Amino acid sequence: MGDWRTVTVPLLSSDSKSIFPYTSERKSPASMSSEVLRLPLPSSKSMHSFFSAFCTEENIEQSISYIDRELTTMGFPSIFAESKGKELDLVSMVNCMNELLVLQHKNLRAQEEIEIQHLKLGSDMDHLQNCYSKLKEQLELSKREIVGLQERDRQLQSKNRNLHQLLKNEKDEVQKLQNVISSRATQYNHDMKRKEREYNKLKERLHQLVMNKKDKKLAMEVLNYVGRADGKRGAWRTDKTEARNEEEMYKVLLSDYEQRQKQLLLENTELKKVLQQMKKDIISLLPPQKQKPKERSEDGLVLSDQEEDIGELNKENMWELSCETVREQLTNSIRKQWRMLKNHVEKLDNQVSRGHSGALNEKDVISREDHELETGKLELEIQQCKEMIRTQQQLLQQQLTCDDDTTLLLQDCYLLEERERLQEEWRLFREQKKNFEKERKSFTEAAIRLGLERKAFEEDRGAWLKHQFLSMTADCKSENATTPSAFLRSKYLVQIMFLQKLRLVRSSSQQKRPPSVLSTTASPEPCQISQYITQNSVASEKPAADYLPNLWVESDDKEETE
Repeated sequence: MGDWRTVTVPLLSSDSKSIFPYTSERKSPASMSSEVLRLPLPSSKSMHSFFSAFCTEENIEQSISYIDRELTTMGFPSIFAESKGKELDLVSMVNCMNELLVLQHKNLRAQEEIEIQHLKLGSDMDHLQNCYSKLKEQLELSKREIVGLQERDRQLQSKNRNLHQLLKNEKDEVQKLQNVISSRATQYNHDMKRKEREYNKLKERLHQLVMNKKDKKLAMEVLNYVGRADGKRGAWRTDKTEARNEEEMYKVLLSDYEQRQKQLLLENTELKKVLQQMKKDIISLLPPQKQKPKERSEDGLVLSDQEEDIGELNKENMWELSCETVREQLTNSIRKQWRMLKNHVEKLDNQVSRGHSGALNEKDVISREDHELETGKLELEIQQCKEMIRTQQQLLQQQLTCDDDTTLLLQDCYLLEERERLQEEWRLFREQKKNFEKERKSFTEAAIRLGLERKAFEEDRGAWLKHQFLSMTADCKSENATTPSAFLRSKYLVQIMFLQKLRLVRSSSQQKRPPSVLSTTASPEPCQISQYITQNSVASEKPAADYLPNLWVESDDKEETE
């Protein structure tokens, strides 16, 4: 930018064509050139009139002095000759004009270049804005595409995980089905062999019973045998009839045995389900992580490696086998689960005690005595279960082989036990009856006392209410005839408040009664109060003497009837 200069511009008038006082303001050369270039180019006539208006014959000297002053202020040499005083120096004037023209041309070229550059910058700016908007749209589109691709990738990964889980579940299901098939095959083979043995035993037993039946002991003979229900005569005993009777007996025995066998199988399945549920509960109580080998080495009654392998292989098959085949595995698994549960509980107790004391150890140590006591208890329980199973089997065998005398003896034993139990219950019933009679006697005495107190209280209440009612009626007659309803309302409110207080007193006195007396002598006052209020609201014009005595008479009658 150029230097700042003071430019004085004369203000011309259109009438006088004379030079008026000058005005001067400070402007930069760039602003001056821009302002000059922005002005429209005047025509020849206007230029002639402008210059003629600026310089005339009258003010030529003033104009020349003004031009000289302006040129000197702009840095040009003076147009006056220094040696000759006020005479014009044409050489310097021509040089100044040439310099001014050159400066004007430079300014015009600079203005054109600036305008061209401005246009270029504007077009570049528009191009950059368009590029920016396009790039912004592309960025948003790419972001949306990235989000969509990420979501698709996540869905594919979740689908892949689900497929892997389904494949794993299918493999587990196939393995379980294979194990079930193998276990059922082994169970079927065991059942077939067991049934064959049982069938042979039953056949031998029945044969022995039939053979021993002929060698009967001395017994009572039945005379006057009752005939059949159908009225037919019994057939003669022959070999065919005896064979047929034996077959029928065999069929009946087999059907009874099958029914008993089904019942036992149902009981066994229920017991197996209970044991399986207990095992699941114990496993759920235990932590998911397995025991460390060091902890197993500290336990003194851990099973051998062979038994653990067998238990792991037959863990799912053991519940469907018979009791004889899986008894040992069942007891071992229960011992193992109880031992693990005991270790876990003791570990938690040790952790709690160590947390309170502040000294945490890395391993939990179980005392040998507690471990031996627990194992002893478990062994006793298992022994009791075995004895119970053995006694059940013996009872089943004795039930088939026992004769009539033994059945009668057993029935007599059962009857004796039932009789003793009934005698004990009868004794308890008599004691309860005596206690009940004592309580009833005390309750009746309390009810009599309460009745007497209630009667005295009702008499006092009637006298007080009579006095209160008489005083209220006297006040009512003395009042103005225009306000009977308001008086009645206030009177009714007072009576209701009194009845409520009376009800509270009676409820406090009834709390001392027994439940039976309270239930039989329930107070009818709430319903009477509500009826009394409704009657007074409907027929408020009648005097209160028509309603209140009836209320107490009805309540007294009901209490006397009770």
